[in-house]
Amino acid sequence: MKCLNCGRDMVPGSVEGVNQGGGAFYEFTAEEEKKKKGIKGFFSRERIPVSTTIMDQPAWYCPNCKRILMWMEAKE
Repeated sequence: MKCLNCGRDMVPGSVEGVNQGGGAFYEFTAEEEKKKKGIKGFFSRERIPVSTTIMDQPAWYCPNCKRILMWMEAKE
């Protein structure tokens, strides 16, 4: 896979959660949704929950940019 940032080849691998504690959650919010302001923006933003169980998820690492791209399932 090519890096989305610099275009070089990425190294395939995986990411695993180690000692994950309870109470943590992750959400995806689109850039357009982040532009909503005030009370309406707080209550009407569309947020997509992301699985917090990171058990050997596929990922790619760019040695040039030092970035990791993960492939995770949404909890929908």
